[in-house]
Amino acid sequence: MRAVHDDPANTEPLLRRRSLLKAGAGLVGVTILGPPSVTTAEAAVPKTHGTSSSPGVARERIDGRAKVTGDKVYARDFNARNLGWGADQWYAMYLPALTTEHAFLGVNLSSLPPNAQPARVVLGDHLSLGVRAPSLTGGHVPQQEALAPSGDSFGQPKTIEYALIVKPGAVPNYLGQAVALLMFSTMAAYRAARRSIQFRDAEIQVYALEALPSRDMDTPWSPQTSYIKYFEGDENFSYATFDPQTYIGAMPAYRKKISAHLATHPEFIHQPFSIDTQAMDPMFMEPETGLAYYDHAAARLSLLLGTQSPDGDASGIAAMYGAADAPVKVSDILLYSCYLGGGFGGRDKSPFSLLLALTAAFSDGKPVKLMHDRFEQFRYGLKRPAAKIRGTLVASPDMKLRTIEARLDFNGGGLRNLSPYVANLAALCIGGAYEIPTADIFAQSVHTQDITGGSQRGFGGPEAFLAIETALDDIAATRGWDVMALRRANLATPVSRTVIGGPIAQELRLAEILDRIEAHPLWADRAKIKSEYAARGITYGTGLAMSLQSYGTSSDGMVAAVIMRADGQITVRSDTVEMGNGSATTLAVVVGPILGVNAERVDMGNYRLFAQTGLSTSSPSPGWQNPHWTAKGIGSSSACLTALHHVHTVQQTALALMLGSVLPAARGIWGRTDIQHADVAWEGTALVLRDGTRPAIPRGVLARTIHDSGLPIGALGHAFIQSDWVAADFDSPGGTIHLQLDGLSFHLPNTDKPVFKPRSNTVPPPMQAERYSRYAWAPCANVVGLTVDRANGHVRVDNVLSVLNAGRVLVPELVSGQSQGGVAMAIGYTLLEDMPGGMAGPANGTWNLHRYRVPRWGDVPLLAAYQPGRRAQELIVLPETPNDAGAGRGIAEAVMCSIAPAISNALRDAVGKRFTSLPITSAKILKGLAS
Repeated sequence: MRAVHDDPANTEPLLRRRSLLKAGAGLVGVTILGPPSVTTAEAAVPKTHGTSSSPGVARERIDGRAKVTGDKVYARDFNARNLGWGADQWYAMYLPALTTEHAFLGVNLSSLPPNAQPARVVLGDHLSLGVRAPSLTGGHVPQQEALAPSGDSFGQPKTIEYALIVKPGAVPNYLGQAVALLMFSTMAAYRAARRSIQFRDAEIQVYALEALPSRDMDTPWSPQTSYIKYFEGDENFSYATFDPQTYIGAMPAYRKKISAHLATHPEFIHQPFSIDTQAMDPMFMEPETGLAYYDHAAARLSLLLGTQSPDGDASGIAAMYGAADAPVKVSDILLYSCYLGGGFGGRDKSPFSLLLALTAAFSDGKPVKLMHDRFEQFRYGLKRPAAKIRGTLVASPDMKLRTIEARLDFNGGGLRNLSPYVANLAALCIGGAYEIPTADIFAQSVHTQDITGGSQRGFGGPEAFLAIETALDDIAATRGWDVMALRRANLATPVSRTVIGGPIAQELRLAEILDRIEAHPLWADRAKIKSEYAARGITYGTGLAMSLQSYGTSSDGMVAAVIMRADGQITVRSDTVEMGNGSATTLAVVVGPILGVNAERVDMGNYRLFAQTGLSTSSPSPGWQNPHWTAKGIGSSSACLTALHHVHTVQQTALALMLGSVLPAARGIWGRTDIQHADVAWEGTALVLRDGTRPAIPRGVLARTIHDSGLPIGALGHAFIQSDWVAADFDSPGGTIHLQLDGLSFHLPNTDKPVFKPRSNTVPPPMQAERYSRYAWAPCANVVGLTVDRANGHVRVDNVLSVLNAGRVLVPELVSGQSQGGVAMAIGYTLLEDMPGGMAGPANGTWNLHRYRVPRWGDVPLLAAYQPGRRAQELIVLPETPNDAGAGRGIAEAVMCSIAPAISNALRDAVGKRFTSLPITSAKILKGLAS
């Protein structure tokens, strides 16, 4: 990843992602850049490091050398002097709320030694309402669930004031909510204060004695989710198939029909299920850190932080400082977006960016640093929400699943965040990988005192698959059915309908996944392995579970730019964020087969590229007939969106450059106007005619010709998908080109702005797709073999087999790495990561890795292939088929989602007890064995 700066020697057009945001006091200019240091993307350029000469092949991670050699890539690496802001740096500290049942009155810092006293103390009553409780938008949400409050207090209902800093006299809305901002002019004072305050908050903060609970505690966040499906006889009632205007009103009648249908079949088997999961921490490599600097003369607010949603952060900051009585006037925001050090939802809609931005107004014109240590990250950071799921799975005696009834309650914590949509996706995933004709599902996320629940580690999938996959094994046990046969009898196919009623459409190959598992010795020889362990006095069990994790939202918009320099080197710019999952590496190599060379530079987090596309989501004449309109600009970056969504956008944009610029340049050099794309190919560093009738053209000659002749030197493309990609025709110097894009612009030499190309013959997505909820799937199944020590309750995972349908594998090493990470994370939250809620948990400020147990080497099988008697995690990726159409799938969460139910099923096989309350600790095992 490489940031682009205002360098006069840089001959390529500068894309600074600058736009104007509306705020309360007018327009605020926003510029979003990558990290200030320049990291060369050599890893994707075979000629640079030389063991691979094939475009489309990465020798190493594009960011690997920068990270292992100590380049500044994380926000924590930077100080003000690195940014040219001067060496005089302030430090900020927020104090967190300790209760939601008493009014906060103030702080008493008299016990702090003189060298630990802050230079300034900011309380909530020092701020205007618009700054203390900024009006923010609802954020990136599925289109069909657009019931989220918009423009309300901090994204919350208008009936409650949700403040960045609690006003004295008010009751905090959640544990960890900021009650005071302490500003320090020196690092020495800051460190002294941290040492003095840590673990003795109650001596510093003052609360009223009388109890006064926080308003609207335990009420659900909007929206709630209700899915009723009734596909019996000739009726096909569902969220996706019924009239949207009357769906809600018709639900009660169809709920009764489901009950009546079940009552007429007393032979059906009813299997209740119940699962509980605790909140989990995303465990960033780097705790949240940022720098802020307000330049009074320029009225510019500059920030540096690691963020998953730079656009959302910048918009929120602009709204906060847009208040007429804001402490300073901000007309320009410059945001440096750094590597996250692992993100995956934990930095999506986090209040950290607003808290950081607020510090700059109170540092006397000096830059200020806000940095969490690991204690504070546990205390403040977004968590995956705790959940309770209760329900019943119903099957007929012929092994066919008939219905699923479920209620899903998620602990949303103190801020709404994305937790209602986590519950929403869990409601879809509760149907698993199976065809189920009827369903009655309700899901919600509730406001509690706890740390805010976010979207990381599976976005609701792991909880849902734990419920249905353990219920399947329990049904099989009560009937004496084979667990594999039960699953085979109900597998979803491309013609199946989800519990929402939406189509599957994609090739799943679930039966092939089970074929691979049945043939593998870990499953085929499980009885023999169990008996061999038993002969040694060791309790052993094997468990199987499947998942059909969905990814994307109900509609996704992405933007990318592909630029060719005069020397032929390629730069890719994308709106997605590198979260450690290898997105930058992937986007570097996917242009290689199209343009003959991998990208030399990849610039991530370009959330303001969309402003240059010439498209709008709020046109006076909305609709696909308007070439300037699109249904969605961009969305929050997700770890699972690279392989399909962002790769497609980059590839189609690269194809536009190839067809609209490279091909016409070659025609001119060869003197052949009849040459088509199919007539040429890249060989080495040159473009050749397949019939060999003209000499090869070196890529450098092509690039120089393009720059000198005024042909486009870059393309800017926007794509939109809602079940299907929007496709259209565009005019170009190479003639009319047909692309799966809904927006295209060309960058010309020596121009600042790209030239918009209106689309024609637009093919929109199917109208009904707005109700599908999800349309993309990552099928996977896991087998877990484990041992249980009956004396102390310790569980050791000995072997994991994962069989995955990933579509086209773009960088095999990244797929393997994500699988290994998914296995480790799932083992952690299933067996180890014990995080109670309330002040018994990390909200009390005493939690670190000494209390929060994450997987270590000994907890995870390390070999890459199964060997009898040894510990391994083996990944089998199904080979690509023509039905994949060259597309990859988002698999960041696919492997992880079915590990927990596979462990639970293996425990049932081992000891005959069902454990579905996560984490399954040794104490729970011993209690279960004793019952």
